This record gives sequence, C-alpha cells and structure tokens, in this order.
Amino acid sequence: MRSSEFPSEMQAVLLRDYRVDIQEAIAGLEVVRRPVRQPGRGEVLVRMEAAPVNPSDFLFLQGLYGVRKPLPAVPGWEGAGTVVAAGGGWLARSLLNRRVACGGQTDGDGTWAEYYVATARQCVPLHRDLDFEQGATALINPLTAMGMTETIRRGGHAAAIQNAAVSQVGLMMARLCRRSGIPLINIVRRQEQAEILHAMDERHVLDSSSEGFVEKLRELAKELRATIAFDAVAGEMTGTLLDALPRPGAVVVYGALSSEMCRELDPIKLIFEGKRVEGFYLGHWLSRKSFPTMLRLVRKSQTLIRDGTLRTNVVRRIPLADLRAGLTDYVRHLSEGKAILLLR
Repeated sequence: MRSSEFPSEMQAVLLRDYRVDIQEAIAGLEVVRRPVRQPGRGEVLVRMEAAPVNPSDFLFLQGLYGVRKPLPAVPGWEGAGTVVAAGGGWLARSLLNRRVACGGQTDGDGTWAEYYVATARQCVPLHRDLDFEQGATALINPLTAMGMTETIRRGGHAAAIQNAAVSQVGLMMARLCRRSGIPLINIVRRQEQAEILHAMDERHVLDSSSEGFVEKLRELAKELRATIAFDAVAGEMTGTLLDALPRPGAVVVYGALSSEMCRELDPIKLIFEGKRVEGFYLGHWLSRKSFPTMLRLVRKSQTLIRDGTLRTNVVRRIPLADLRAGLTDYVRHLSEGKAILLLR
C-alpha cells in the first residue's frame, strides 16, 4: 500500500480520562474517527481484525496499571491483523501483507482501533492454522503462563499453587503444568468452577469458599512440597498463600483481581522462615530475553495454541458499535472466558 493509499481516518476506541470505578471507566469510552498515522522506519501499519479484552486493559482504563499513557489515547495491549504498509527497513518489509500478532506498551495508541502502527519487532507472523481470534490472544496470556511455568522449573520447585484457576491464564497453567509433569494445586471460588477443572482431570482442586479450605490448602501444599504460589487475586489471599507454603516458599503476585492491597502478611514468616512475596510482570520477563529467543517463545506459544494447551476460550465477540454495552456485560462475567473486540 503506497502512502497515497493510506486511509486518512479510522474508527478507534478513545480513553479521555482515567476513572477508578471500572463501570464509569467503560462508560467514558468513545468510538471516534481518528487519523491513521503513517509508519516510520522500522514500523508497520497493521489493519486490525481483533483485539482481546484483558484484565490489564481494565486496569489501564482505571489508571491503575504500571503503564500510563498521555491522554486521550487508544487502549489495547495486543491484537492481530494484516500488515498493509511498511515504513522501511528489511524486517518491516518482510512483514508486508502477512497476518501477524502484534502489541506493545508504548506511550502511543494501542490496538483497539481499525489500524495500529507497531514496530516490526512487536509483530510475529501467524501460523496459517491460527485464525485472527486466537492470533489476537497469542501474546500476553500464553507468554505469561509460559513465563510462570519457567519460574517453577528454574526455581527447582516440586509443585506449585495457583488461584483464579479457571481464568484463561489459570487454565493454560493447568495444562502446561500437566504437560511438564508439575503437580499443581488449583484454587477456585465456587463449586461449579471446581467442576470445570475436574472435567479436565485436574487432581488437586480446592474451593476457597468451602469449610476448612485453609487447612486443606496447608496440608496439600506440605504433602506435594509446593513451595511457590501464583497469586492473581491479591487482597487477603496473598497472606493465605504465604501461610500455606512450606518453608522457604514464595508467593508470586501477577494480578489484582480483588482490587485490594496484598494483606495478612505475617512478618515472622518473612523474617524467620525465609518466605517471600514478589511480582511477575511479563514485560520484565521478556526484557531479559534476546530478540531471537522471544521469537522462539512466540512460535512455541502458537504451536501450543494449535494443540489446545494454550488455546483461549472466546465467549464474547464485541463489535465497536456495541463497545460500552458489551464491555459492561463482560466485566460481570470475567471467569466465563475471553471477550474479543471485532475491529472489522
């Protein structure tokens, strides 16, 4: 596509101000006409097809995410589409006319738009067997699950614990750990969620709303020697996990679904039992990888998506015309599966 053939405008979701209440944040979103920026050297223009709605997107709308953009801005950390223009450079030119997964956490506009300018290094060609929906979700959640599984292995942990076990990352972790032979204790909040995991033949499933949950967790963690726990919830659950771990254990916080501060941390266990609380952020994990290694990881994630291990369960498809109503409904049913914005 020559520069004279660029569309001059596109439809895009626009965030004008951060609002802590998520329903107010969604209500403040607008679908507007916005200029299409031409790609510079080393950049490509992607005609977007789909973009997922992740918990990190909601945190961004609330102004609570680790990355804040100058407003107004287009949200969206990842998506998929077709490269229709290249700004120059061999890598950018090599992507022309290819279907790609793309994303990034820069100060510029995000992926919730009909067109997105990405650096060529932020784009990964999609396997021909992956549709745009699975391609749009091929980065953040699969790589997070892969990064946390690597953390288990490199730390020499015999077993692990996770909460929010029926979230998309949780389900990916369950399948990855089973594939790697790592015993995993899965924590859910309701019996119907436990049944989902039992149907997957997960052996170790605990319902946090059931009587005696804390004691059962402590006993099972001791039996399996689970010395690491992945916390997507925070709040008082962080302290519960820390208490349940055999010494020396680590709680790795990677989400904040409770919208609460980590609580109930016993200083005695931190001081005398060698336990610790730390964070996992995908951006930091990837920053320690070389570009060829990162490409290999994304190619592996696509292989694992295709065989079902890292596949995303898409349950809602939201066109831009139904943006606010669709997101308002989705935020009430986050545990049911993933929502995708349809950008064409």
